[in-house]
Amino acid sequence: MKRWNGWGDDTVLYPLHDGPRHFLEDLVGRGTPPRDATFEQVITTVPASRLPAHRLVSDDAADRVRHARGHSLPDWIELRSGRIRAFPDGVAYPSDDVQVRELIRYAGDVGACLRRWDQRSGPHQRAAW
Repeated sequence: MKRWNGWGDDTVLYPLHDGPRHFLEDLVGRGTPPRDATFEQVITTVPASRLPAHRLVSDDAADRVRHARGHSLPDWIELRSGRIRAFPDGVAYPSDDVQVRELIRYAGDVGACLRRWDQRSGPHQRAAW
């Protein structure tokens, strides 16, 4: 299961046992677990879309957050901290070649850049601006 801001199931905990925890505390000092930004907090930081409305393009803030970053370590750090530098202006889920062609025409007409997105590996399949 994938979290919205990284890999893993957030209902499963993997506690650090006493031996390794004491070793790390002796080596680098006592740590403080980071506080992740919530999905709801990040949604409030999404600016208004600059795209004109189109029937195939979602400007929904939740869609835009889910497509704002890929799956690299720097991407996850931005997502987990809630400090995302940029969001796509829209997200499209074309279901056939006709819709893909329509979206390409739309992007050309409004001067938008298309980026493919794939849920498994980041920017490869779905269109996100």
